[in-house]
Amino acid sequence: MASDSSGGLHYSGDVTVEITDPLLTFSNPHGQRVGPRWVRGEMVFAMPAGIVYIDPEKQKYGKEFVLVYTIDGPDGRPERVTGQYGIYDTRPGDPGYSPIWRYHFVIVPRDHVANTLRSEDDILKSGYEVVQSDTYTN
Repeated sequence: MASDSSGGLHYSGDVTVEITDPLLTFSNPHGQRVGPRWVRGEMVFAMPAGIVYIDPEKQKYGKEFVLVYTIDGPDGRPERVTGQYGIYDTRPGDPGYSPIWRYHFVIVPRDHVANTLRSEDDILKSGYEVVQSDTYTN
């Protein structure tokens, strides 16, 4: 985490320390991972719990867009854009919300600036390739 001249906090990824931000005050006594995500251009905070195995025919799920340079990175895993927050299509209270997310990888060029895409609409308008995965998280 770092702050800028306006006093706002910027997150490089999930954190496990206490957070005090205009959008969130979270004491985090158990050191849970919590981090920023985008929903329709607004920052929200989420506590990722990891990969889950579901039957997509029976379980409702939402979309989580993960920006990557390549799906087959140097370690055989998607090479994520450093500093980019995940992008969800819904949040609690929205129609169709689910706490289960299906990864959709968005392949961007190496000169892409992190966090310039902040919504599903931004992604669709960008023209970047989107690859739906078989990975689900909670």
